[in-house]
Amino acid sequence: MGASPPMGESDYCTILVGSLRKGSLNRAAARSAVRYLHNQFTIHQPDLSQIPLFNQDLEELGDPEAVTRLKDAVDESKLVLCFSPEYNYSTPGLLKNAIDWLSRPFRSGSLVGRSVGIASVTPGSRGGENAREHLLQTFGVLTEHLYRVTLGIPGVTELDDGFLPEHAEQLLRPWLDDVIKFSTQDPHIRP
Repeated sequence: MGASPPMGESDYCTILVGSLRKGSLNRAAARSAVRYLHNQFTIHQPDLSQIPLFNQDLEELGDPEAVTRLKDAVDESKLVLCFSPEYNYSTPGLLKNAIDWLSRPFRSGSLVGRSVGIASVTPGSRGGENAREHLLQTFGVLTEHLYRVTLGIPGVTELDDGFLPEHAEQLLRPWLDDVIKFSTQDPHIRP
């Protein structure tokens, strides 16, 4: 699957999901992305529920094991995809906390040099617009290679065997292809 040719055995992609709910639309979008990208990337999908709340005192003692695993996954990846719902017109705390850990140490965190793509799938009509905007602001100071064309897929109310329904996957696939193409470009070229 995937329109692009395989990129090589050493190409990794980390997928971050901003929801813990088993039936989450964004978790389903991540599964759909994994299915589409499996021939192009080795996929890391860290369990963000295991990441403790960011605390600089804790950081000074050394990153907790779950944080080390998260940072290692992102450090190994050329591409980070973020699938997030919108909570209270913003980014879910689970995802923001993971990003806070990834931003450390300041100005040299794991996201520096990584290509990042942001998507949101929602039952509402705006496709997580506020969450996507806030994530653009946050990631924009953490990587110079942010794909600024976010994907909002509105109006999804049911899943298809744990994956996005076909009409939503038809929006996801070309966006994934565009993010992959962007990830191969010079970081100073913006879409």
